[in-house]
Amino acid sequence: MQAPRPAMVLGGAGVLPFVGLTGALAFGLGDLEQVSGALRLYGAIILSFMGGVHWGVATWRNETRATPYGVSVLPALWGWAMAFVPTTMGLVGLAAGFLLLLSYDLRCVRLGDLPAWYGRLRLRLTLAVCVCLIAASVVR
Repeated sequence: MQAPRPAMVLGGAGVLPFVGLTGALAFGLGDLEQVSGALRLYGAIILSFMGGVHWGVATWRNETRATPYGVSVLPALWGWAMAFVPTTMGLVGLAAGFLLLLSYDLRCVRLGDLPAWYGRLRLRLTLAVCVCLIAASVVR
């Protein structure tokens, strides 16, 4: 089954700030520190949002295990921490956070906790986000 159209459209729209801010860095548009800071802030917000999926699923299922709740909170803490490290490390660290959460998401898809379309959509979007974050860390 294909992802619902709103999920594809809005998920793709969520990648646009990563692309735009990375492009601004690559072409020297705006203040380097402000643009880099905006990219890290947006990355932390989106990473936190993606982790929140697991809180919602756990709540819906009346989950009693701590793991899904912990996984839902860790991305927010990681993203927040990446705001306080040097910029290049923060950008790479955010990419690592997205990839780690993706691996957990794909595990949840394999176990049937999340629909198959979610895994496919997350893979595409996460790869785009990580390319942007790594490219930004290089051009910066």
